[in-house]
Amino acid sequence: MPETAAGALADRNVRLFVAFRILFNIRFYYPVFMVMFLRYGITLEQFGLLNAVWAVVIVVLEVPSGALADLVGRKALLVAAAFMMALEMLLLAVVPVGSVWVVPALILNRVLSGAAEAFASGADEALAFDSLKAAGRERDWPRVLERLMRFGGLATIVAMITGSLVYSPDLFNALGEWLGRSPGLTAADTFRLPVWLTLLSACGAIGVTLMMREPPAERPASAVGLLEPFRQTIRTGGWILANPTVLVVIAAGVLFDQPIRQLLVVSSQLYTRIGIPELLFGVISGGTAVIGLVAAGPMRRLATARSPRANFRLLLGVVALGLAGTALLIPWWGVGFFMLLSLAMRLLMFLQSHYLNQLVDSRHRATVLSFRGLAVNVSYGVMSVAFAAAVTGVERASPQAPPEVAFDRVVQLLPGYFLLAAAGFLIWARRRVGNDPRLADPDGFASYSPQALTQ
Repeated sequence: MPETAAGALADRNVRLFVAFRILFNIRFYYPVFMVMFLRYGITLEQFGLLNAVWAVVIVVLEVPSGALADLVGRKALLVAAAFMMALEMLLLAVVPVGSVWVVPALILNRVLSGAAEAFASGADEALAFDSLKAAGRERDWPRVLERLMRFGGLATIVAMITGSLVYSPDLFNALGEWLGRSPGLTAADTFRLPVWLTLLSACGAIGVTLMMREPPAERPASAVGLLEPFRQTIRTGGWILANPTVLVVIAAGVLFDQPIRQLLVVSSQLYTRIGIPELLFGVISGGTAVIGLVAAGPMRRLATARSPRANFRLLLGVVALGLAGTALLIPWWGVGFFMLLSLAMRLLMFLQSHYLNQLVDSRHRATVLSFRGLAVNVSYGVMSVAFAAAVTGVERASPQAPPEVAFDRVVQLLPGYFLLAAAGFLIWARRRVGNDPRLADPDGFASYSPQALTQ
């Protein structure tokens, strides 16, 4: 492919990658995720089990779908992911509250959501990175991530504030009174509006994926057998185990992701516990996105100018502080610690993408990135079930206490759990990689030469 054509394709695919990531990830209902699901008439335990179903689907599909993307092309997987996102939103939009269809519809919603996440995980990043690599511009990847963080942050601000505002009937009733009318809307009339807005973004994601193009080198040369994705999965899994640096980078992501993701999922309940009204949930999420916008440049510099070991220490301190502060449940001001955790999650995703794309070859990039997604989602599924079980156990041990007391106590256990997990990780990682000099060199992974993966 001529250099100019490769460069044009890289620019096109990078733009579409950024657009897809934004449309696929901005869920207008995220600020009210937990309270919205509970409004359908399910219990907290059922909510935890639904998220466990979501995680199980990803466990089953994450890596085979990444292998399939490497074998048949990334675009097909992304188009399928966008269509599944639209279907999962449609289910939430139309299922009657309180009907016998609620639980089956929510289960199917979680199945489709997990499948969409699995199909998109790794495939979008691999298509964009390999488009840059085909043009000889792979070192532009941190700047692409910075751009994604900036534009994604702006979109998140709009989505989180909008989703929170339209979820509550207060805004519509206030506008109606200002216009001389009294609509008298209730939460039952408005709580699905964030879902409908997310459905629109899903339709946009479908359009974006249809416009993507595969780099020529990534097109398959022959038909792929039914079992070939599973064979590639096994080969790639063995390769990861044989390359301890890759394995440690993936495991470090699990360490930090697990407690942060659990708190992000129950964020609406946390906000309620520290006295923040529903109307401000989206404002807080938008504020976190603003901080992410400001931090995008410094994060790129951290990735390119500091060593992996130094960045690990930074994340360790920030996450420990954020978890400890969040566990205090300080009225109103406690949200600052939660925002710190959200910022740590953004940095974690930035660093993992930067490091893993340096460590992995093009032919197996989506598969390895899917292993990363599999690892964090399995750990989240375990954490989700454990969190719900712990809340239930505390409730049964103290039946006279209000239900929110059990929630508070389990949240307060997370800092201690994280410190124990971090200590275990450090002992294990030292045995796996020892004093590998690449971990102390900002450019060490750029010249990484992993063991060859047997074809």
